[in-house]
Amino acid sequence: MLKKTHAVQFKGAVERQSEATEQVDNPGDVALVERGVPRSLVMRCPDGCGDILTVNLDRRAGPAWRLYQREGGLTLFPSVWRDTGCGAHFIVWDNVIHWTNDAWILRRNSSLERAVEGRLTDELASFVDIAAAVDELPWSVLDACRSLVNSGIAVEGTGAERSSFRLASDSVPTSRARKRRW
Repeated sequence: MLKKTHAVQFKGAVERQSEATEQVDNPGDVALVERGVPRSLVMRCPDGCGDILTVNLDRRAGPAWRLYQREGGLTLFPSVWRDTGCGAHFIVWDNVIHWTNDAWILRRNSSLERAVEGRLTDELASFVDIAAAVDELPWSVLDACRSLVNSGIAVEGTGAERSSFRLASDSVPTSRARKRRW
């Protein structure tokens, strides 16, 4: 068993799965399979078990993850959860692997928090919908929403509505309820 990692190392883009597999030697190494459009992301399991994971990015081939390549690095959405093998469950966000059984450490981005707060109403909204409305990474918006909850500005739903957020009751204007603006 190899050592567990907390970082992603992008090894490049190739046209074939076999080429990508050859490039991912260490836990967290990733290679993009791209033929006109991104097809899949091949990754050496960051848990250190040695397995090679193939993450589908092409909706035509079935359920697909979203790949974001921005200045901060590579991000995948939603999380990757292996239901076989080592059972790893992790988030890839800005080249960092966040293990879901670890505590969530808020990053605090005040400008994003203001943008997210401006989208919140008295009705619960999924952080994924908010992220699309403000053109941000879903994980960044989830982080901003949880920061707003910690500040008492927002409330997170429970049960089936977990990861959905609304303004805290005392944050909603009393003269009129704020409606979604997207």
